[in-house]
Amino acid sequence: MENKIPHSFARKTKKSLIINEHYTAMQKFKDVQSEAPESNYRLDRVGLTNVTRPITVQRKKKTITLIPTFRVFVDLPPSRKGSDLSRDIEAVEDVVEGEVEGRTKGIEYVAELIVEKLLARHPYATSAEAELTADYFLERTNPKGRKTTERYLIKGKAIKRDGEKAKRYIGITATGITVCPSAMKTVSALMNRKVDSPPYISHNQRNDVSILMEVPHGWDVEVNELIDIAEQSMSAPTYELLKREEEGMLVLQAHQNPKFVEDAVRDAVKLIVKRYAKMPDDVSVKVTSESYETIHKHNAFAEKSGTLGALRSELS
Repeated sequence: MENKIPHSFARKTKKSLIINEHYTAMQKFKDVQSEAPESNYRLDRVGLTNVTRPITVQRKKKTITLIPTFRVFVDLPPSRKGSDLSRDIEAVEDVVEGEVEGRTKGIEYVAELIVEKLLARHPYATSAEAELTADYFLERTNPKGRKTTERYLIKGKAIKRDGEKAKRYIGITATGITVCPSAMKTVSALMNRKVDSPPYISHNQRNDVSILMEVPHGWDVEVNELIDIAEQSMSAPTYELLKREEEGMLVLQAHQNPKFVEDAVRDAVKLIVKRYAKMPDDVSVKVTSESYETIHKHNAFAEKSGTLGALRSELS
């Protein structure tokens, strides 16, 4: 009578053989990363960039598939020559393949899971950081009511130190139009016009407004709300699809609402303070605006950062 080996025993035996082979390989090859470096400086961030993996997140009963680019880092003590970079990929794979499904509400939560894995896999590290950036699409309505699908950039970020809770951040970048108020006034003066009236004449440019906001524990921040705030802070949004009349309507809308790059930042901050009036004072916010100038070869840039408490006080 033939003896059959139980499947469970066979699996355990195979696993043991794999572990033994891995241990033998580790013994065979020298661990150069763990050696002492010639210059014993502690490094703030060591890790990987330009890692791309698909993820699926659940947001308000809606399943969204994203293909973000990952940046993951840990700090490195002065006693080690190098970091175990393969463990960074393993941390990303653990989360993407095994733990994202049904658990995460957004890419900021994916980032949080990754930093926890990074610290677990790098026992010599005291801090970890993960950042995910992905294209994101929303259905919008252009000035005449036509539905279009518009592309935005969203960002999820988490930072964690040993013994502390991870800090989560959510961010967006929206592209719109800004129309120069100064040039409009100057043209009106050159034309001997006392007031700015149709036809409005000024230079206008594509403008990016970016918002990065901390998401405190027990709170959620919707990227759609941040996109709305960014678009409202500019002279007008931009659209992929515009027919002739719609183009004219959008140009007129933008020129009726001229703004400097500085105005876009200030207006976005004001809208954030109003929208998140009940959020704790210590929540950090950063807003930037970059204008891709049409009559100059350079870009114009403005930035404002601080806590919600400080921004509330400054506004009042």
